[in-house]
Amino acid sequence: MKKIKRRGFIQALPFIAPAIIIIVVVLIYPLLYTFGLSFFDYSIARGLRFSGLGNYIKIIHDDKFITSLINTLYYTVVVVTVEGTLGFILASILNQEFPGRGLIRGLLMIPMLTSPIVSAITWRFMYNPDFGIINYLFSLVGLLPQVWTGDPKTALPSIMIVDIWEFTPFVMLLLLAGLQSIPQEQYEAAMIDGAGSWARTRYITIPWLRPMILVVLLLRTMDSIKIFDQVYALTAGGPGVSSMTLGVYAYINGFRNFHLGYAATISWVLALITIAICAFYIRSIQVPDHA
Repeated sequence: MKKIKRRGFIQALPFIAPAIIIIVVVLIYPLLYTFGLSFFDYSIARGLRFSGLGNYIKIIHDDKFITSLINTLYYTVVVVTVEGTLGFILASILNQEFPGRGLIRGLLMIPMLTSPIVSAITWRFMYNPDFGIINYLFSLVGLLPQVWTGDPKTALPSIMIVDIWEFTPFVMLLLLAGLQSIPQEQYEAAMIDGAGSWARTRYITIPWLRPMILVVLLLRTMDSIKIFDQVYALTAGGPGVSSMTLGVYAYINGFRNFHLGYAATISWVLALITIAICAFYIRSIQVPDHA
């Protein structure tokens, strides 16, 4: 049996070798390289010098890193929570039969089809304090214009709005697929037993949607915690560090200040935080057995 399995593996190896090579070159090698680089003080001017845990110790005392970490976690919690809530509400509405449902569903998918950098640039014009459409609409109702991305109080929330606008349809689509997979017999039996809408949602919809909720939380958390393009296009982390995230801070250290070792350290800390949060999701959400 072992010889048969070994022979089958050898025969399949030429077919899977290209995929293995791509994974090693694109994923595994960069991860190992940046991990090794995080133990060095590497800059264009001074070259490569071994620093051991120096970069990791430096992070603890780096106020900009702490601020970036807080901003990143705050950003992630807010956008994932809002997108999950709005996505569930929209999915529940679109799961019902009503005229024009297909058209509305198609229109809601438009933001998701736009690349993040294009969306950020578009919203940057809309946020413009002088000729942006948002301040124009504010003026129509008598509200004062705002410097959306230029004010430390509104810079990060402004980026959150862009993220919520773009990726709520993605959450909606996944949850809608989950809702449509729930057997209608479950709801019919619950209605016969006198269960109200809240009881049906709590005891039927949510338990059946838990696997899909897990997927949504994982995907959106991983995307949000490493956010870069929208932040960089809208504020570049400013004003000051009010909207600085770990992804932008790593980029600035690596490609502006050319402190590549420190940038690698920030990237690995970000990766470890992401892994820890995702592991928490997997352990916390119990997937029910419908068998």
